[in-house]
Amino acid sequence: MSMKPRILFVDDEPLLLEGIRRSLAPAHQRDWEMVFETDPVAAVELHRLKSFDVVVTDFMMPVLNGIGLAVEMNEIDPGTQIVMLTGAADLTTAADVINSTQVVRFFTKPCAMDILEKGIVECVHRREERRRTSESVMKPAFGDEVLDKLSIGVAICEQNARVVYMNQFAVEVCATQKTLSVDAAGFLRTVNPRYRDEFLACLKETEKQDRAISLMDDEIGRAVSIIVSRTKGGDANRVMLLIADPSRHVAPSVDILQSIYSLPPSEARILHFIVQGFSLQETAEKMQITESSARTYLKRVFFKTNTKSQPELIRSVLLTPALYMAS
Repeated sequence: MSMKPRILFVDDEPLLLEGIRRSLAPAHQRDWEMVFETDPVAAVELHRLKSFDVVVTDFMMPVLNGIGLAVEMNEIDPGTQIVMLTGAADLTTAADVINSTQVVRFFTKPCAMDILEKGIVECVHRREERRRTSESVMKPAFGDEVLDKLSIGVAICEQNARVVYMNQFAVEVCATQKTLSVDAAGFLRTVNPRYRDEFLACLKETEKQDRAISLMDDEIGRAVSIIVSRTKGGDANRVMLLIADPSRHVAPSVDILQSIYSLPPSEARILHFIVQGFSLQETAEKMQITESSARTYLKRVFFKTNTKSQPELIRSVLLTPALYMAS
């Protein structure tokens, strides 16, 4: 950014705002333009006059609460990064906020100042990155809206798991905190620690081919499937994640897969289960055939879809426009 990032803090408690001011001003008064406002309605008007890059707002406020504030702020400038502060009792509602608005972070109160500071820094970086990307590729204004309509999650991360971009589906998956989550510093994490090392390895080992990992959601007994690919061009240290969540995404039917890919029923059924994140062994059990037969069918599917591996196959299916029109 050529100018200082503009950060707006909104809370109806003046003492809390003063505490934030005292904590952040020594380190950031030269590199951030910070504005503090106790009236959420007045905060919206300030944003309308000159938009802010990051807005840190309390959840519970009179007249206009944090949800209403976030909605109005994003209507004025969809690129503004919203950070929500909420009490522990409001966590369920806070998750709904992420689902319905462009809130990118929320922290429980009281929030340690170093954690809040890191969150703001990540939001500033995210805002700068979106701005640079928009300028470099001349991205249409409707780009984010199109990605948000997809029934799969799309996330761009650095290989250390720092999130650069997420579409709305990916944000919603992380908001449930059942399989994936975004920590206070903006890094994508697996909720179950047993998947941590495998997940990080997938992010780093994509140079030669796509990688895949399934994260079991014990609550529904199904796995969230993630395909990790190296991004084309740009930063070589970035990867793209495609996230399929069976609790939010209805897998394409066997009939649709038959029609789109010209597959016989047996091969279409194999593809139907593989796309849902089932292993080849699980797929064979569901179809009541041997694993060897399932592997034979899968090889035929590879040939007919011009793919060479399960991750590549799943990615190809998830990104087929005809699939969404047929559904």
